[in-house]
Amino acid sequence: MPKQLSIFLLTALIASAPHAQAKVYKWVTPDGTVVYSDQPHPNAEVLNIEPLHPYKAPAYQAPEAEESAPQTSVETTAKYSSVTIDSPEHDTNIHGTGGSFSVNVSSNPPLKSGDKYQLLIDGSATGAPTSHSQFNVQNVNRGTHSLSVQILNKQGKSILQSPAITIHVHRAQVKRKQPR
Repeated sequence: MPKQLSIFLLTALIASAPHAQAKVYKWVTPDGTVVYSDQPHPNAEVLNIEPLHPYKAPAYQAPEAEESAPQTSVETTAKYSSVTIDSPEHDTNIHGTGGSFSVNVSSNPPLKSGDKYQLLIDGSATGAPTSHSQFNVQNVNRGTHSLSVQILNKQGKSILQSPAITIHVHRAQVKRKQPR
């Protein structure tokens, strides 16, 4: 009997021992194979196996489901009911663009005269505030990033911020030959 099978059998017997409380016998055959069994055998040694201490894992608690992030109002106002990022969609993978892509935003009602949009990447303002609803972003490092947009009033104060979305930027890497 191969050594691995013997070890497996011993493990199986030991694992079942606390439940059955059976004796385990060990002997060596004439060809040198070690045998473990729950049946007595001539010249068998009775093994003293301590009962296993059962372990009960704590109950799993699933994390609370996150509701969609509410629109956060930095300044209380009824001027805008919403601001959203229309594209890219949440959890989008961006490939083969060298880290460049467009972000399209909208608000309800449409942006009022004097107010501007400000794009935030990973919580930091990116580019200058603009009254246009499209941002052309350049050279974003590869990795996972969060995007959100704010509406700024004439004084540059944030009125409303969109829920953040997540994007994943993938950039090609050129492996350069090492000089000889």
